[in-house]
Amino acid sequence: MTRDVDAPMLVRLPMLGRLAVMAVGIAVLWVAVVVAASHTPIDLTVVLLVALAFVLVVAVGTGPVLGIVFGLVAVVLVNWYLVPPYHTFAVSSPDNVVALVVFALVAGIGSVLAELNARVRVGAARSSERATLLADVVAKTEHDDPAASLERVRAALELDRLSLVRGEVGASQVLATAGSGPDVRSAEATVVVTIPGGYRLLGAGPHRIAEDPAFIESLAAAAVRSYESDRMESEAQRAQQLAAVDEARTALLASVGHDLRTPLSGLRVAVDALRHSGSALDEQTRVELLETVDDSTTRLDELITNLLDMSRLEAGVLAVRRAPTSVDAAVAAALLNVGRAHVVADLPDSLPLADADPGLLERVVENLVSNAVRYAAPTDDQPVQVSAYARDNAVVIDVVDHGPGLREHAPPREGRVSAGGGADRSTGLGLEIVRGFCSAMGARVELLETDGGGLTARVTLPTGDGS
Repeated sequence: MTRDVDAPMLVRLPMLGRLAVMAVGIAVLWVAVVVAASHTPIDLTVVLLVALAFVLVVAVGTGPVLGIVFGLVAVVLVNWYLVPPYHTFAVSSPDNVVALVVFALVAGIGSVLAELNARVRVGAARSSERATLLADVVAKTEHDDPAASLERVRAALELDRLSLVRGEVGASQVLATAGSGPDVRSAEATVVVTIPGGYRLLGAGPHRIAEDPAFIESLAAAAVRSYESDRMESEAQRAQQLAAVDEARTALLASVGHDLRTPLSGLRVAVDALRHSGSALDEQTRVELLETVDDSTTRLDELITNLLDMSRLEAGVLAVRRAPTSVDAAVAAALLNVGRAHVVADLPDSLPLADADPGLLERVVENLVSNAVRYAAPTDDQPVQVSAYARDNAVVIDVVDHGPGLREHAPPREGRVSAGGGADRSTGLGLEIVRGFCSAMGARVELLETDGGGLTARVTLPTGDGS
């Protein structure tokens, strides 16, 4: 460590001020001695005690050196005016010699002791102030972020800039900075504190001699604790996020495996029956087996498409090309992909254009309708209804079914929504992709209860510029 905060110092007048105080003290003492000389008899002991009081007062105000000088001046004045033979520096009585010598010694020792006492008091006051400051900084850095904690330490040390770094000199990483100006480097630092763990505190500011290294090291340790606490909290949150992602991926893989096995098993059974039964199959059985093959391959195609879409969403490489889009055309294309059996569409010709990506909007409607068809098992009496209408500068698409409703579509952990049913019964890929595509297009998707029971999936799109 090269530098610390100020050492405890007494409050002193400038040198000219101290000399002025001494000059005034000499003048007052001179007048007092002259007045005492005009009265007889004179008790030299009383005069010397009064002079000693003057010396101590001057010593406290000007320091021990000037206090000792003032004591010698007092000896000279008392000897000149009050010790026989008068107006000479000779001393006729040995008792007076002893009194003057003892006075000079006591005056000198008193001046030094007054200085030491004042320094002890100031040091004690500074230590108490530092202890209070350190306790305040340590207590508050427990709840501050590293930058705020470092700012508290910088203010406590009265520095211009302060940086917390880690690593070797010349290859260190700046972790946090407080104060104005750029990060502090080792070459310009007037404070360098090394903390266990490879940390260093570099400060820049007025250079003053250190007196209490423990104080600086304690403040530096408080800043490091705040940084490490923040880092551990961030790592804990990151670990929780990774654990949640890992759990979700594990569940997704297990569910996808289940969803893949179902259509694959259907395909294998149907193909084996067609291959080995030959002409022994009647026409109805053959048609049913072919429908099983068609349904299984359709479900596999949808599942693989959804997995590819999910991978694009998670990788952040989804290309979005928003443009004025015809909602009825997108819905019609989606219904061609999933089939129109038990699906009723209500699409007025007066619909405004929506601001959306046509391909993504088609995939959104396709997933919602496919999910509703498979999960709600619609009939001619209760078909899946697809409707669109304009509302408040937006185009709204509703996909309504009469299946189990929201109870079966409750969001699981991390806000994922289970799609239920069909190929996506376990994974929720369909509705998760709908959410991702809608977010990318600036649209909103809601899951609502259908009047009389069932689920209503509502997509709200902003109107396009061409509407």
